[in-house]
This record gives sequence, C-alpha cells and structure tokens, in this order.
Amino acid sequence: MLNNLGKYEEAIAAYDRAIKIDPKLEDAWNNKGETLMQLHQYEEAIAAFDTAIKINPNYLFAYNNKGRYLSKLKRYEEAIAAFDKAIQIRPDYQPAIEGRKQTLKQLGR
Repeated sequence: MLNNLGKYEEAIAAYDRAIKIDPKLEDAWNNKGETLMQLHQYEEAIAAFDTAIKINPNYLFAYNNKGRYLSKLKRYEEAIAAFDKAIQIRPDYQPAIEGRKQTLKQLGR
C-alpha cells in the first residue's frame, strides 16, 4: 500500500521490520525488491529478488520481477534466464512469457 502512495522509504522500512521478525518472508523480500527498483537501487533490488528465490526456489513472482528489472537494466541474457525459470515453474504464466518475448526482441531474436 505504501508503494502505491509513493512512500517508498516508508515501505522499505516496513519490509525491513517484517524481515527482521521473520527473515524467511519471501513476499517481503520480493516486495522490497520492487520498491528498491522504484528508488533506482538496482543492485539491492536484484539481491532482494535473489533472497526471495533462495528462500523459495519456486517463487514465480520473484523470478518474473527479476527478469523484468534485469531487462530494464539491459542485462538481457540474465533476464531471459529469470523468465525461463518462471516459465518452467508455471508454463502458462503470461507476464513471464511476454517479458521473455520482449527481451528476445531487444536482442534482435
């Protein structure tokens, strides 16, 4: 909710409090990653997605978000790998399918 209001710093603080209580809250890590991207803290965001994935290796949304943001950072091969993992987890997940397609287009494939 704080993200939707543009209160990114407050959102980060809230996610950090949740993570301090339970470091294995993959949703908190994933959401923190999305918020960090809004603040242009790209490497920290990717690390947050990676932490969510480490907690839950089948966490579809973290792979998809990682792919989206890696693509925005023009790290296309890494983005494709993240989208591929999301699609492996759920073959019909359209956001990952579309993200992969758009990323391949950026590479001229």
